[in-house]
Order: sequence, then structure tokens, then C-alpha cells
Amino acid sequence: MDNRGNDNVIDTIDSSEVTFRTAAQQVKRYLLIAFGLAILNFAYVLVTVPHGIINGGVTSFSMILSRLPVTDVLPVNAWVTIVTAILAALCCIFLGRDIFVASIYSCAVGVAAFNFFTLIVPAEVIDAMVRFGQFGPIGSMTMPDSTPVITVGLALELIAAAIVVGAGYYFCLSNDSTAVGMDTIALILHKRNEKIPVAYAMYAINIIVLLLGLYTYGLRCVIMGILFAGIQAKTLNTMLGFRQKQNPAAPPEP
Repeated sequence: MDNRGNDNVIDTIDSSEVTFRTAAQQVKRYLLIAFGLAILNFAYVLVTVPHGIINGGVTSFSMILSRLPVTDVLPVNAWVTIVTAILAALCCIFLGRDIFVASIYSCAVGVAAFNFFTLIVPAEVIDAMVRFGQFGPIGSMTMPDSTPVITVGLALELIAAAIVVGAGYYFCLSNDSTAVGMDTIALILHKRNEKIPVAYAMYAINIIVLLLGLYTYGLRCVIMGILFAGIQAKTLNTMLGFRQKQNPAAPPEP
């Protein structure tokens, strides 16, 4: 998985210059961030959670916690709230007030969006998505429980959701914000030791989450997660690259 898009966050955070924005520009900025977080969390609620697709993020980690024997007393949306709050606190303590203030808005909107969509999306819609994901087995390979490794329906849902999530992250990153996710830990590690590249730190974090997912969700879901993360990263980097061509003043692609 390519995490180069996350390095743009470092370029912004490490810069000593503060971009001046008019009130109208600030309103537009925060609306775009909210839009990105809304579509991102809608894809999580509609596709990744019902199908048990994990990709190394906060939602994936929360899905795993909701199934572990010690932590399964709380549902996924409760763990998303708790984990995000912990990461926001770490952001404030280790990354400083400026970054915390810029990220707290994303934190609040992201949690609200996930819980909102969890409440309003009808169970019938979720069931329909799950049934569509079982349509059209690709090949004859099956899991031990006779479940197809991948189907046409699941592949289409996975690709669509990954593109939407990648676009959601783009709207956050391109507006100088982070979604207070696992990238917070990578940023802290980078600040503590600049020799630790943010991309490699995020790779390590994703691997840890995926290994936990292997225990709780099985090999099939981990494979789906790897594919999802790859498409998501490709979408994000493509959109950031297009933005760089349209706006040369934006932080350069590493």
C-alpha cells in the first residue's frame, strides 16, 4: 500500500508558515473537510463494516475490538468514538496545540458522521448490500466454510467503497486537515525521531491491525482489506497528483 499521500500532511505540519484565509475561504475549507468525512464514513457503514473488511484504520481497529473476547461488550460505533478520542488526546499532548485545534474539527465530524450513518441507514439496506456481496462467485476457490473467496458483487462494492474512502481522505488532506486516525501515531513517532519515515510507520501500524484482524476476522477479510487499502491509496495519490498539477503552489508530491 502506498502511503505517499500522508507525507503531504507532514509538509504542511512542519511548515513554519501559516496560510492566511478569509472567512469565506475558511467556511469553504471546513465544508469540504466535512464532505470528505461524510462520504468516507458512509462507505465504512455501508460496505466495510457489514462485510467485515479491515484496512488498518480506526474503523477497522474498532471492528476488531468489538469481536475480541475481552472488548466485545461494546459495538463498533462505540469503539470508534473511544479510539478516536484517545488519538485526539495523543495529538494534543505530543503534536502541539496548533495541530490539535486543526484536527479536532475532523475528529468531531468524523465520529458524528459514523454514528449518524450507523443510526439512519436501514437494516434492510445493509442486508441488501450483504446479499449483493454474495452474488457471482469468481472461480471455484472457497474458504473452509464453503464461502467464496471473492464474488463479483463483493468486488464491485469493495472497489466503489475504496474509491469513495480515498476521495474522502483527499478532501481532508487537501484542506490541511487530518482525520485523527492511525496517522496520528505515525506523526508522533516521526516527531519523536525524524529518522522514522511516516509512510513506514503507517505500514507497520497497518500490519499490526491486519494481524489482529487475522485472528478475529480470518484470512479472507484480511485479503479484502489489503485490496481495499491499495485501491484507496491509489485513489488518494491520483487525486493529490491532479491537485498538484492544477495548483503548483500546493505541497509537492514526495
